[in-house]
Amino acid sequence: MNKKCNRCNWEIAPLNLTEKQRLEIWSLLNQDLKLFAIQELRQSLKINLTDAKGIVLHLNKEFGKCIRCNFEDLKEEKMECPKCKSFNYNLKIYSSFNQEFCSHLAWELDFDELDNERVKGFWCDGVDHIPSDIKSLFKANFEKNKVIRTNAWIGKDGQDIYQMEISFGEISIRNYLQNKSLIDCIPQNNFKDWIEINPNSKTIKAKLK
Repeated sequence: MNKKCNRCNWEIAPLNLTEKQRLEIWSLLNQDLKLFAIQELRQSLKINLTDAKGIVLHLNKEFGKCIRCNFEDLKEEKMECPKCKSFNYNLKIYSSFNQEFCSHLAWELDFDELDNERVKGFWCDGVDHIPSDIKSLFKANFEKNKVIRTNAWIGKDGQDIYQMEISFGEISIRNYLQNKSLIDCIPQNNFKDWIEINPNSKTIKAKLK
């Protein structure tokens, strides 16, 4: 690994994060909370402010995508972008609860099949892939609770914010712990068996296989 970023000449700081630290920093960056990410790095790694700022400026939010020029084929962690020469930490975030899964889940939520007149015509415009408590993604916590809570955008215009609770069955628990996709764990029918929605309290529950 180069000692300096060839784009900005910043002296590259070493970065070795645990699973928990990776998820916490990733969550903060995806919420555009860079100052909090800097503080978290300083506290967890015991590094100075300059190094923490430099690390955040070279941490891409999405694996494979350059933080400066959006080149989309970075294949290794801690590498230089072949297009703009910027250094990227390019960390892999190992979580099956990700944007791709949440997009599929939102698509499969069919409220017209619930035989509930209050939700006829409802649809889901998205499920947030960043949970309400990022610690619920830690495997130790997940294995204990088997539930992830997040937000979903639901309604006739798909814009009302619902608190969503996703519970995991035997197959999805195994897939999550083994870093396998959860997409095939989304039920395809019998919607009343796995979807429970309350438009009054703006809550929804979904149960995976």
